[in-house]
Amino acid sequence: MSLISAIGHNGANGHRDSKSRFMISATFQSSRNFLSKKSSLMASFRTLIVMQPTPFCNIDCGYCYLPNRSSNHKMEMDVLGKIVMEVFSSKLVSPPIDFLWHLGEPLAVPISFYEQAFSIIHQIGQDRGAEYSLSFQTNAMLINQNWIELIKNNKINIGVSIDGPDFIHDRKRVDRKSNGTHAQVMKGVKMLQDANIPFSTIMVVTKNSLDYPDEICDFFIKNGIDEIGFNIDEVEGSNHSTSFDNVDSIKFRHFIQRMLKRSVESNGQFRVREFWLNIRPFTTDVTEPFNTTNAPFRIFNFDCHGNYSTYCPELLAAKSEEYNNFNLGNIVKDGLDAIERNPTFLRMKDEIDKGVENCKNSCEYWSFCGGGAPSNKFFENGSFSTTETLACKYQKKEVVDLLASHFEQQLSVQYSK
Repeated sequence: MSLISAIGHNGANGHRDSKSRFMISATFQSSRNFLSKKSSLMASFRTLIVMQPTPFCNIDCGYCYLPNRSSNHKMEMDVLGKIVMEVFSSKLVSPPIDFLWHLGEPLAVPISFYEQAFSIIHQIGQDRGAEYSLSFQTNAMLINQNWIELIKNNKINIGVSIDGPDFIHDRKRVDRKSNGTHAQVMKGVKMLQDANIPFSTIMVVTKNSLDYPDEICDFFIKNGIDEIGFNIDEVEGSNHSTSFDNVDSIKFRHFIQRMLKRSVESNGQFRVREFWLNIRPFTTDVTEPFNTTNAPFRIFNFDCHGNYSTYCPELLAAKSEEYNNFNLGNIVKDGLDAIERNPTFLRMKDEIDKGVENCKNSCEYWSFCGGGAPSNKFFENGSFSTTETLACKYQKKEVVDLLASHFEQQLSVQYSK
């Protein structure tokens, strides 16, 4: 029996091997270098409130899923205040809460916008005794000293989007004139580092990236960037194609093998989200995996007009006549708790729950995945009730198989001594 079969499946025929899990835990310390500082996962679970200050983005990435990124509309403060009031008072929102500014370039609005916004959040949060945090997902190109001061004064968590070295990054992450943006991104990164502001990064991996695993590792290590997450370029929203349609699985396997090897050897200088995120089921009996994207109300997404959705943020920018473009209400007109009675939400939930159950009953990777992301299923397969997607295949199954092989080798070494 493989290690995955022994510990990963929780369906009708599943078998859980606590001995395997104990043995892995006993040898776990030898592999801690590829873990994140945030790898105590249960402690990091928060209700995510995704806020769109504006749909506008100052660049034009080739794989972007947002359809209205030329619009410069800004969220009005009365809309923002209503969102914050509802979030802090709703029975559907469990603390702690993270306000993530995203779905466009958050730094494309003036600093004065956030000074007002944070004042509203802080005041209402203090009145309610709320536990919350603030986050930006940014391309870092607009960072200057004023932004640095705002970030530090408000203890904002930072995620930076950067696709590795310039010759990879500049293929897809270009400005409105199709010029590469890497040099400007790195200026922003340097300012964050000089100010001792910690940040994580997300790299979108394309078929082209798979030829350069060592160059990617070298870039991140050389530039002192130690927290990396890899997303594949996915079919979602206004992005209707993916380079992973015809990727050779062997090539991808080699890519992540190199990533894991370099991560383990890096002495903590190169920690990859896809590795530490999938550690827990190897060491703990996971009967109900925690997947923030396919259970309602773990994520709420608000566009700049106050329209909202739950589940994956990517759905907020999507078009679907069947699901009313995934608009599940407006915060000003409906309030937040009305989502429970929304007929579109109820149809979505029924189909998403079916998809999760189908995954649970058919996939031995259930403990690692928890049923996948609804947005991937909808955009790739046309239905929430389906199972495998490209993200599932490459970012879960291939990665988990690699980790299982790694731990099996570690166990073999331990028992041969």
